[in-house]
Amino acid sequence: MHDLEDLLDVLRHLRGEHGCPWDRKQSMASLVGYVIDEAYELHDTADLTDPEATADELGDVLFMVLSCALLLEASGGPGLASIAARARDKVVRRHPHVFADRSARDAAEGARHWQDMKDAEARSRGEEPAPFLGKLPRSLPALRRALAVQRKVAEVGFEWETAAQVYAKLLEESRELHEVLPLGDAARVRDELGDMLFSIVNLARFLAVDPEAALGGTVEKFTQRFHYIERRLRDRGVDLHAATLAEMDALWEEAKLHGDGAGAARPAPPGER
Repeated sequence: MHDLEDLLDVLRHLRGEHGCPWDRKQSMASLVGYVIDEAYELHDTADLTDPEATADELGDVLFMVLSCALLLEASGGPGLASIAARARDKVVRRHPHVFADRSARDAAEGARHWQDMKDAEARSRGEEPAPFLGKLPRSLPALRRALAVQRKVAEVGFEWETAAQVYAKLLEESRELHEVLPLGDAARVRDELGDMLFSIVNLARFLAVDPEAALGGTVEKFTQRFHYIERRLRDRGVDLHAATLAEMDALWEEAKLHGDGAGAARPAPPGER
């Protein structure tokens, strides 16, 4: 707690009269943006293979969250103590199976208790409970939001029974996209492509694969293979921007033989489309 107080003192000094111009310039909107950036950097260390790196990234997230709290307080809003008390009370209230007389046989039942308490809180304020999917942040990246929506509706049984059914739906969406491609209707292409992407996320969920991680891994493999192309061109004295598609394609195949980015798909050249 002493170290936490020290950090708060440092943050207050940064925003003070003799602090840092950059820190004094930040608004809540800009700070929240940095919270999101730091959260992604934390996500990169979430496998805990390097606990020190995870600790560093957690510190960066804490730094930005506390900066938001101090800015809120400085603008006349609730202070850090009030924010912490609200969080504590909410966590206790929404875990009646831990802190009250309810019980939860599994994680799903615990999640239902959480939702029940949220609905009760809304009614106590004279409000209607939020729609079942209404609290999912619209600002979530679309891939993660799709996964969150699918997980949520599965809780109430709105769900396919097998992965084979989901795959069949993906093929159906693929055919529908293929049918609209020649029509030159950009809006319909966008809609059908969105349906196909949604089905891909759903299939990943059924196969217990994180679609974000799966796509991220493929992007990383692709990136490593393209790095190989760039290095080999540089060794030949060829500028990347001056290289022909045939040269790059040959090096792409060479990268596969060398194991650089093995398995990554490449965009098809015009002749293969």
